[in-house]
Parts: sequence; structure tokens; C-alpha cells
Amino acid sequence: MPEAVREGRLIVEAQALQWGLARETVSAAVQVASELLTNAVHATPYRGITLRMGLADDGLCVEVWDSSPVWPRPSTPDMSVPRVPVADDAPDPGGWGLGIVDSLSEKRGVRDEFEGKCVWAVLKAKFR
Repeated sequence: MPEAVREGRLIVEAQALQWGLARETVSAAVQVASELLTNAVHATPYRGITLRMGLADDGLCVEVWDSSPVWPRPSTPDMSVPRVPVADDAPDPGGWGLGIVDSLSEKRGVRDEFEGKCVWAVLKAKFR
């Protein structure tokens, strides 16, 4: 399902540009959507996810719904140096996603929704 993340980034970029958002807001929105979508894909492999976005009084809202009832928890990435060489194709251990979302957004949250959850973030919306 990595294609879902790639497609989601393209959708967010196209819509944000259509709304006339500044390039920095577009870039931040694409990164936030990418992180939220990646988390959803990992939480619910081979099941549907939904991406929503909209302009609100408090900024640009990006939301991702998935069918897992488990809320994401921020984690601390492992910054230690491996004791043995790591293969080039080894999976990324992760742990950066919600920290990235927090750094790019004004606020972030999770709510139970439709037999799953919705993870959302609101970014400051700057226009061109």
C-alpha cells in the first residue's frame, strides 16, 4: 500500500495549490499527510484508509481515517549506533512520524470515528 501514501501526497499537493496556499504551507501539508497516511497503512495493512482535508478558520486541516481502534502514540526514534552492520534493504524502524507532524502543525489530535479512528492535524494556512 505504499502507493496510497504516494497518491495521497499528490492529492494534497494538487488541492492545496488549487486553494492558492503558499508553497511552504503546501510542502508542510504534503509532509503531514505523508506521515499520517504511513501510520494508517502500517496500522491497517490491506484495508481502506481515508484522507480528508479542508480549510477552516484555524487553518488547513488534514485528516486520515483508518479502521484500527488503536490510537497512535508518539515514540522516540532509536538514535543509537548499530552494533552490527545494517543491510541497505532493512526496514526503517520508524518513530519519527508524529514528531514531524507536531513540528509542522499548530495542533494535532485523534478521535474515535466510524469503527476506527481519525488522526488529524491543523496547519497554519498561508496563501500566495
